[in-house]
Amino acid sequence: MSGRVYFDSSALVKLYIVEPGSEAVQTRSDQADALILCPLQETEVRNAILAAGGRGILNRTAMRKTLQNLESDLAQGCYERYQPDWPLIWFRSNELARHYTPEILCRTLDILHVAIAEISDCDCLVTGDERQFRLCQAVGLEAEQI
Repeated sequence: MSGRVYFDSSALVKLYIVEPGSEAVQTRSDQADALILCPLQETEVRNAILAAGGRGILNRTAMRKTLQNLESDLAQGCYERYQPDWPLIWFRSNELARHYTPEILCRTLDILHVAIAEISDCDCLVTGDERQFRLCQAVGLEAEQI
């Protein structure tokens, strides 16, 4: 399956920190025509790498190298940069919350990722989160759960 793929941050970080699901994410990444990246994902992935260093999951040298790998991928154009229309994202996020949170118990970041994926016209959202996956199904957005 190819197309424009949006990885939620929990999936995207698996490209940089080896953890369960990393191999599946790498395979899906290799199959994509384009990987969508917005500032929310970028911030969350960078923060996850820093947190892994703070928790001792990565030593400081590995943490710096992992951050360099992210920066290198950004500089090399490995991602299709998407600048969200934030007022539109907030509007759609509020609609999603109102319609689906009482049933699915969505978290705010899950809703934001789904809204961005919808509005960016991605072909598929890849997630490691059950509630986010269920939200995608509810709104008819193609999704894969890793």
